[in-house]
Amino acid sequence: MSGFILITRHPSECDDLQSLIDPCGLKIRPYPVLRLSDVHDDEAWSTVTDRQPDLARGAWLVMASPRAPERFVAECGRFGANTLLELPVAAVGTSTAASAQNAGLRVEVVGPGTGAGLARQLIDEIEGLATFVFACGRDRRQELPALLTEAGHEVLPVVVYRMDPTPARELPPLGPSLEGVVLTSPRAAQLYLEGVGGLPLPCRHWALGPTTRVAAAAIGIDCSIPNEPTFESLAEELCKT
Repeated sequence: MSGFILITRHPSECDDLQSLIDPCGLKIRPYPVLRLSDVHDDEAWSTVTDRQPDLARGAWLVMASPRAPERFVAECGRFGANTLLELPVAAVGTSTAASAQNAGLRVEVVGPGTGAGLARQLIDEIEGLATFVFACGRDRRQELPALLTEAGHEVLPVVVYRMDPTPARELPPLGPSLEGVVLTSPRAAQLYLEGVGGLPLPCRHWALGPTTRVAAAAIGIDCSIPNEPTFESLAEELCKT
């Protein structure tokens, strides 16, 4: 089998998936509709650093994106909050957990790949009430912090990055021989549709998880999803193409 899979991510974020689909003869063609920038959330960091002594006892770090850990660690150094790096980490899924471990953090809970799923897992597994320092993006879904807050936990969001739309003139050409398209977030689905002229490309589409599939369906893109919201499960599906 040969051909290309278009994915709405930056080339630097595609290596893991490419290695998984290499045996199938497929190649990733990045289509980065969003680009990453660091954020310095001074107001939130002021709150967190003032509470460092309290947070050192029983608090958690929670992360819902592989983009967050490295930037959170850097900001801890900038704001003198290195004691937070000793807190246990709850990661939304395996990719985020790996990113956190690579950044030197201690991962103790790995969720099922969705923010709501991680929140429910934490609510079930953690005894008593806890404070969660949520290292996150500027534009984020609210299920994770909302469910934790509704259960009585405290959530302190700290924005460490943002994803801005890539100008259309800077998007790469779509190229020939496309076997499929992978949409990686609700925002990416919308920007992909705009980038290709308002109609989905005439090939099969996948969403990385159920939230993205629902968002894509709302704008007319019919997507399949892997059995689990992981690159491993996605690769299995792509190799059946």
